[in-house]
Amino acid sequence: MGVKCPNCGGGMVFDIGKQKLVCPYCSSESSVKEYRLNNAAEHVNDNYSVNVFRCKNCGAELTAPEEQTVAYCAYCGGESILNQKQAETLRPKQIIPFKKTKEAAVKAYEDAVKKVLYVPRELKDPAFLEGFRGIYLPYWNIDVQIPEKELTLKGSRTYTSGGYDYHETYDVQAHVGGQVEGAVYDASAAFDDTLAAQIAPFDQSGAKDFDEAYLAGFYADRVTTSPQIYGTIAREQAAEKVCENIQRGAGKVSVSLPVSKEKRLALIEPKTTGERVSLFPVWFLTWRRGDRVAYSVMNGQSGKMSIDLPVDLGRFFLYSGAAAVVLFLLLSLLPVFLQPMSMAALCAILLLLSGRLLNREMQQIRIREQHLYDYGDISGAKKAKVKSVAAHNVGMALLWVFYALLLLIAYGTTTGSDGTVGPTFLITLIGQIVLSVRLIRNAGGMDHKSAILPAFIAPMVMGLGLYMGMNPELFPNDGWYYGLAIGCLSGILINSLFAIGHYNELATRPVPNFFRREGANNARS
Repeated sequence: MGVKCPNCGGGMVFDIGKQKLVCPYCSSESSVKEYRLNNAAEHVNDNYSVNVFRCKNCGAELTAPEEQTVAYCAYCGGESILNQKQAETLRPKQIIPFKKTKEAAVKAYEDAVKKVLYVPRELKDPAFLEGFRGIYLPYWNIDVQIPEKELTLKGSRTYTSGGYDYHETYDVQAHVGGQVEGAVYDASAAFDDTLAAQIAPFDQSGAKDFDEAYLAGFYADRVTTSPQIYGTIAREQAAEKVCENIQRGAGKVSVSLPVSKEKRLALIEPKTTGERVSLFPVWFLTWRRGDRVAYSVMNGQSGKMSIDLPVDLGRFFLYSGAAAVVLFLLLSLLPVFLQPMSMAALCAILLLLSGRLLNREMQQIRIREQHLYDYGDISGAKKAKVKSVAAHNVGMALLWVFYALLLLIAYGTTTGSDGTVGPTFLITLIGQIVLSVRLIRNAGGMDHKSAILPAFIAPMVMGLGLYMGMNPELFPNDGWYYGLAIGCLSGILINSLFAIGHYNELATRPVPNFFRREGANNARS
């Protein structure tokens, strides 16, 4: 739809700084309310007509500013000659106008990446930053009703006082009821749910009644998901919030509340009572290389930003090589002598550490590719269970104790030449076998099956080191241990290459395909 200037007939645009409609041709200004009154446009229909273009590369459908002849697709980074069609789309109830300008988005991006050494050079190119586009994205606001009722629950409290242990039980009475209004969920099948979460929240107190004039000069996406998809999630979140409030109100008394979502829903019985669409402002910058894209998006109201920053392999090795040369020169000046067997042992520990870092990245990729935490995905993938923070912290503490023990053993080998390097390789081999099992498991859940290779290389090197350490008489020449150290460093290099490749998978996403815009597969990336 076009917003025509009442003075010259040119296309007006919404000026973010002035929060008014401005004509770029004759500089006349008008508030959105004044423009609507002057044009006597009362909208009572649930739908309204828009000019929609479909990206020929990925199939995403957007509305574009009327004066544009070339369309820019925020989802795949492609550009094409506009081939518009008239279509009906659901009329939003409210809209949050852009508060942050394009200049603010560019500056926030520049501040975030200026100290990052390894990103591709073009990501810092001023011409590339001109590609920021303002897009209004649709969101569902879902209302949930909590029925008024009294709950009788069991509670307990255990404590020690005066040298005695006490265990008390209680009957906990809780009154629940009320309305949860406007829980927000991404309504575009094109916009990744994970990106939506990273730039949330939007302050809906700044929302205005929807008027098409706010869209002047901006792109807009259409509603392509059903509110029923998020209805269960909204009810589950409402029930969880009620349970949290019950426990908070009970203070030190531990209330026996259902753990499973199904039982919480049965206890609280929340019901969805309505839904409506709002448009929220987002600045989009898309970078594409081959079949991968990286997104930089900014909340157009608050300025909160999410940036995908892939690593350029050439720049990584350039800076890493320079750092290695400087480190070598500094170490060469120190009066420290490290025996070849100790060098091999320390390299084995570093190999194990690099394998652990690689495994963490592979685990994240497996989670994302299988949509284990994507509640908007309807592919039927099994959801992962979130480990408790306490269990994670204990596991990390034990892991670092394990690494410290390895370092002590490795340090002990510097005092003798009797082959005491064997214990270090024995422990690292055991640790690497456990790690390799995890690597294989994570690789099995990834699209690229070559990810399994590092799981076999490190155990082979450490197994050779164990054999050499246990049979030092067969390897009297220091060259064997230098070769072993080189083998460990080669394993570290392989892990690093795979880690960079996997990191770039996390920092980029496959070029989307929306020619079949079905369901809420928002986070399929």
